[in-house]
Amino acid sequence: MPFNKEVVITGASGFIGRHLVRQLIAEGCSPILTTRKLKRDNPVDQQRRWFELDLTDHGRSRELFQSLKPRVLIHLAGTRGRGDARGADVACDELNVRATVELLESAVACGIERIVIVGSAEEYGNQPGPHDESSPAQSASTYGHSKAIASSHALRLYREVGCPVVIVRPFTVYGPDQPIDMFVAEAVDAAVRGLDFRMSEGNQKRDLVFVEDVVRGLIAAATAPNIEGRVINLGSGIARSLREVAQCIWKIAGASAPLLIGARKAQPEELSDTWADISLARRLLGWTPRVSLETGLERTIDHVRRQLGEKTQKCLAM
Repeated sequence: MPFNKEVVITGASGFIGRHLVRQLIAEGCSPILTTRKLKRDNPVDQQRRWFELDLTDHGRSRELFQSLKPRVLIHLAGTRGRGDARGADVACDELNVRATVELLESAVACGIERIVIVGSAEEYGNQPGPHDESSPAQSASTYGHSKAIASSHALRLYREVGCPVVIVRPFTVYGPDQPIDMFVAEAVDAAVRGLDFRMSEGNQKRDLVFVEDVVRGLIAAATAPNIEGRVINLGSGIARSLREVAQCIWKIAGASAPLLIGARKAQPEELSDTWADISLARRLLGWTPRVSLETGLERTIDHVRRQLGEKTQKCLAM
């Protein structure tokens, strides 16, 4: 049982959050879950306690912490700012920076014993890999820049007031139920449906890590002793080109539709390579990834096929 104390999760309805919640419940935990907007499909039972929490609502996080008195916080909520009418800069600054800093200050004031915040491999930007945790922040993206600023604030709070924070930086996470606007999810969907897939030359490299491995890393970061104030990478330790990843998806899926490599130009922020040095995760967390890329892609493809089959059966039954 990973937690014998109250744990609150922000962004619990997101991609990683849903997998984390399932794993915690499987291990006997009843987490406190927050989301910006409660929906009808948020499952409510004795194992899941949902609370609506808009992190940009000033003072709301402190009120919630004071009433619930959690001992552990895992902060997953964040935004890339895509589609925000105010612009990505404003959206990322509001949630990824300002709201995160207020959340940390509220957590410290309420006596939380461990805070895990999720950073990003994009904080490292376009510099030679493998990236270890001492590599400077050189992000080329708005999202990565906002995450780097939040990390800097978190470490300052650790130094100044003893904020019990651990920063986890997942690299390219993939797996079942990932939003379709991410590369692996979009490619898998096209391969399974038999659709053309237009991509760049795919020379940029990514360190892909399966979502269940990331969940194990988050749980370890929430429970391992004496790691406050540390930044810890979670990745596979292997950099693969997106061309190679797409070709692997097409092979595993047995896709017949064209894989159109070079059919579109990569955006500037897509050109950076990411490659994790995971030696610190091994040493501090006892963590290494268990799921190979091939196995993870097989499981993701099988999941999408099952979903499509279920939708087809529902349509036939109508």
